[in-house]
Amino acid sequence: MSSDESRPQGSEGGSGAGVPRAVVRTRSWPSTVWLIPLVAAFMGIYLAWWAWSEQGPTITIVFHSAEGLEAGKTKIRYKDVEVGLVETVELTQDLSQVVVTASLAKELSGYLTESTRFWVVRAQVSAGGVSGLETVLSGAYIAVDPSDTGRRTRRFEGLSKAPIVTSDEPGTLFSLRAEELGSIQVGSPVYYRWLRVGQVAGYSLDENGRHVDIQVFVESPHDQRVRSTTRFWNASGLDFALTAEGLQIDTPSIVAMAVGGIAFETPPTVTVARDVAEDMVFELYPNKQAIRRPRYAFKQRFLLHFDESIAGLVPGSPVQFRGFKLGEVLDVDLRLDPRTNEIEIPVVIEIEPERMGLAAGDPDAREGASGDVREANLERIEQLVARGLRARLVTGNLLTGQKAVEFDFVASARPARVASTGTYPELPTAHGGLEAITDRIASIVDKVDRLPLESIGRELERVLTSLSSTLGEMERLAGTANDDLVPGLVSSLAKLEEAIGSADALISPDSNTARDVEQLVRDLSKAAQSLRLLTERLEQHPEELLRGKR
Repeated sequence: MSSDESRPQGSEGGSGAGVPRAVVRTRSWPSTVWLIPLVAAFMGIYLAWWAWSEQGPTITIVFHSAEGLEAGKTKIRYKDVEVGLVETVELTQDLSQVVVTASLAKELSGYLTESTRFWVVRAQVSAGGVSGLETVLSGAYIAVDPSDTGRRTRRFEGLSKAPIVTSDEPGTLFSLRAEELGSIQVGSPVYYRWLRVGQVAGYSLDENGRHVDIQVFVESPHDQRVRSTTRFWNASGLDFALTAEGLQIDTPSIVAMAVGGIAFETPPTVTVARDVAEDMVFELYPNKQAIRRPRYAFKQRFLLHFDESIAGLVPGSPVQFRGFKLGEVLDVDLRLDPRTNEIEIPVVIEIEPERMGLAAGDPDAREGASGDVREANLERIEQLVARGLRARLVTGNLLTGQKAVEFDFVASARPARVASTGTYPELPTAHGGLEAITDRIASIVDKVDRLPLESIGRELERVLTSLSSTLGEMERLAGTANDDLVPGLVSSLAKLEEAIGSADALISPDSNTARDVEQLVRDLSKAAQSLRLLTERLEQHPEELLRGKR
């Protein structure tokens, strides 16, 4: 501001001369000083937004125990990469579980679904080997198996054990069904030509309690070797078989013998091998030899009653039809009938109707369609019984004395029907084995004993007497014949008469021949009785065939 401008007008002298005067002007733009707090506020908002956007989700995991878990220290890892941290570890209100609150990395936000699994990794020894050794020094940590399938959630149930198969492992899970679990455990190896290609992922008892469902994981690319006709068997222990070629031993690895294992192969069959369906369940056979025998899941039970000795018949004895196995014996019991006061021997058997060409039903169904199949099979069996089908006891092994139930058509069987009054349908039985042979010999002896030998001898004597008188008449008539023929004729007649006399003496009741015949009949009767005693002795002590009677 110049001095001329600051001097007021009209004061060219006097006391007010030389005093400056202020002039106020209005600015159109704010001062640049205000830019500093505005920039600082913007930077603060940006940093807050960036921190919020980079922050991962907070989840809750419920465990049964907090062993090895510490708030602020325990890490959450995926493929050995740290992806989260445990923030708090608290008990539930009923003190039954532990609630762990953890923060995860942002990258896992899209993988927190119902299929995601969490578990605590600790050092442990299992059938599959030793795992988690790194936690001995670094401490336990929580492992995660993320999954993007299923409904989104932020609350999870922690696993008590580490899963055998995770989502990032290439391979396929297959379902098996076995009657018994045996020595198979979670982590037991799965073999193909004794090369380890997988392991047992888990097992559980089915709803009916009749089977054990087993899950096995086969690694890629070996899972492509499993086809619709593939057979699985329990490879635990030592598998051997005695065949016509000698003793065959199939020895697994030491691990399989100790902790159990499962093996599989696809044998050549008539059925064409196809891809495995999603709901297909494979049968787990007890050993390798069993996969070569046909096996059916549908079975029916029947009741048999025997009125003879069942020594050697035990649960597990085979049930056969002309040597072809149909099933096995389930139970052998002894009970007293209160109505007749007689002792009965009920035998419960279980057969596979498909082996006889009968219809098959659903093994898991108890009513409905499966019941209709059972009724249809009973009608077919009723027709076979009417044709003479009977169950008999036969000796399956002379060395051990073990018996078996043999079905066959008996020509001389008495008419019978299938009784359906009890829990199981009752099939008719017949005598079998050595006892049947003994009964047949005794029947022959009885028929011989019933022959009227004395009356036959008397009738023959009467005929010969009549013949002798006829010959005497002929002799008198021959007296008028030519004298040249008489000597020869007389001589022939004399010889004939002598022969007749010998025959008469032979068949006379007091003759030696008659006595010999009677003695023969008595000897046959005694022989039949001795054979019956021998049969009973051999049935009770079959080992005497080899070492003799003590």
